[in-house]
This record gives sequence, C-alpha cells and structure tokens, in this order.
Amino acid sequence: MGLRLNSRSLLIVSLVVAGLVFLAERLLEPAAGGALTITMALFLGLAEGAIVLMAGAEISDGHWHRQLLQSAGALLYIIPAAMLLFIVNLPQLSIYPWWEHQGVWFNHPFFIARNLIVMGLMFVVARLFVVKALRGDSAKNFWGVALIFLFVWHMTMIGIEWFMSIEKPWFSTLFGAFVMVSGFLAGICTCALIIFSWRSRTDKAAKLIQKSVGGLIFGFATFWAYFYFSQLIVIWYGNIPEETGYLVRRVGAHSPYHVLGWAIFIMIWMFPFLVLLSRKNKTRAWVTSALAIIILTGITTMFWLMLAPVVHVSIPLLAIEIGLMALLTASAVRSRETLLPPLAGPVPAEEHGHGHSPEAAGVH
Repeated sequence: MGLRLNSRSLLIVSLVVAGLVFLAERLLEPAAGGALTITMALFLGLAEGAIVLMAGAEISDGHWHRQLLQSAGALLYIIPAAMLLFIVNLPQLSIYPWWEHQGVWFNHPFFIARNLIVMGLMFVVARLFVVKALRGDSAKNFWGVALIFLFVWHMTMIGIEWFMSIEKPWFSTLFGAFVMVSGFLAGICTCALIIFSWRSRTDKAAKLIQKSVGGLIFGFATFWAYFYFSQLIVIWYGNIPEETGYLVRRVGAHSPYHVLGWAIFIMIWMFPFLVLLSRKNKTRAWVTSALAIIILTGITTMFWLMLAPVVHVSIPLLAIEIGLMALLTASAVRSRETLLPPLAGPVPAEEHGHGHSPEAAGVH
C-alpha cells in the first residue's frame, strides 16, 4: 500500500527536503557550489523528459504509454521542488565568472527571475497536459506541443546558463542541445524504473510498454552518442580551435579526466547499445532498469565533469542531495492517484492483444 501524499503534503515534504539541503550545504561544504547544480539539472531533466515522452506519444496518437501516463505525469511535482532548491542555491551562484561582472543577459535579477519563471511555466503547462491527457480532453495535443517546445527551451537554457557559462566566454552552439538530449534520455530511463516497480504485472499492456521503453533507451542512447561525437566533429571540420579548450580539459588525452570521459561514453551508450542489440533484453524489465541506473549514473557523472575542472563539487554532498530528491521522486510516483485524476476511458484493445477489460491492466 504505502503512504499516499496529496499536493499540499507533497509541497511540505519538498520544503523539508529543501531545508535539509540548505543545512547540508551550510554545514558540510559551504563553499562548494557545484553539487546542487548537478542535482537540480538531473532531476529536472528526468522529470520533464518523462512527461515530454508522454506528450510525444499522445501527439502521435500512440496507445502503448497509456497505463504509464499517470505515473510519469506525477513527476511534474519535482519541478516545484527544483524551484525551491534553486532558491537554496542562490548563495552559491558566485561560482560563475559572470556573477561579479554582470552584463545585459547575465545579471543577478534577470538570471534568477527567468529561471524561476521558466520552471513555473513548465509546471503549469506540464500539469495542464497531464490532466487533459488523463481525461481524454482534445486540448491535450495543444498543451503537449507547448510542453515539448518549452522543454527544449528550458533544458537548452540549463545547458548554456548552468554549465556552459562556468567557462565564460567559451561557447559551443551544440552544447545546449546536448544537455537537452541528456535530460530526455534521463526521462526515458526513469520510465524504465517505474515499469520495474510493476514486477507483479504480466498483462499485455505492461509488456507493450516495457518493449517500447526498451527500444527508446536503445534509440536515444545512440542519439546521445551522436551529440557526444558531434561536439568533436564540428570543431574538426569547421576548424574552430577556440572551442577545443573546454573539451581538452575534460576529455583530452593528457587530461586527468580522460579515462572518466571514456567511462561516461561507455555507461551511457556503448554498454546499453551492446546489451539492447538483443530483442529479448528490450522486453526484460530487470535488464532495462539496470541499464537505466547505469545511464543515469553516467549522466550524473557527465554533469560532474562539466563543473569539476573549474568548481569544487563535494561528492558526499552530491550523494545526500541526490538521495533526498530520489526519495521525493519515489513519493510523487507512489502518490500518483491522489495527485492526479484517474485515466479516463478503456485502454485500447490492441494494448491487450484481446478484448480484455481495462481493469486487467490496472497499475498495482
């Protein structure tokens, strides 16, 4: 059974988590700065990415995802928690080189305001989409399209402003898109972990969702590898050596992080690619969930590598913050029935393979 939280009690839990993070930041590593940025980027990416996956399925008139919609939709409540963490992180923003040398775009009030406003918009639009999709409202497609565009904007902005600007004035035109794809892949992996929690389910709907998510991990891990490689190939064929400094410090042959750069590539693409070449492995929840954990670890390590050469990142503090947010995420998914309306209408017959009743595919 487990404890089910409503939106008010989940907000209180989010405030408690933010308070604990604030105390940990002040007591353990008051001058670190990087750990909370990594935590926020990771959980915003996985929450928004999972809901955007549902939006893409709805817009394309898919049916495979319907029984996953409420669980993935509950992740929208991670966004307000991230807003609270962003406020907690304000004293640490001095890690950015532009903080003491403000300009038109990078200045204190504008940076803080636009990040909070965009996160607020993401929450509102995500909730509108999820509620209308669960109720079968025709307006779901409009809000789904709006959500996808807002997700691309938000995650690209996170990549540019939270990570790329740490090396200002260095820039890369691909960097924001790379972080956006990483966030979407994290969302797919989160859906795989949700499916693993359905271990008692053997109905056709659950098997179809499992197979679909397994294929999506395979496809988008490869898409992530394309962006990873593109960071290098564009510099080479475009002859733009001014972009190499960032990468040389992190993945260059003489960098102390060179092996770690290869480890990230193996965790997020090479190992999942080889395992998921087998069609059967795409249909095994324990395989895709194990790969999801490996990929999420790789994405977290990738975010760490983006900051660590410039800013000290406390590993114990990062572990504490990720642990607290993971508990909050699990609580939101478990509380989906009190946070969101039920799925309206029967599950399409093709999901079951036969004309079984929708109750047979209920989420337990």
